Amino acid sequence: MPIVVTTVEDLYEVEVTPPHGDGRPWRSKPLELRALIDALLARGCHPTDIGDALFAADPNWESRL
Repeated sequence: MPIVVTTVEDLYEVEVTPPHGDGRPWRSKPLELRALIDALLARGCHPTDIGDALFAADPNWESRL
């Protein structure tokens, strides 16, 4: 999966590889959920792909918004 999210306590980290994002690899520092989503959207990631990656890491992610 080109967008891989991992949980770090109450925060989330992400690694994005092409073709997602702006076509360049990117790895975040630990971020709050909303900040992570905003960063992924700013890099051009599709909302469905973001949701799928978040669900794979944390099936209850939507309740944390």
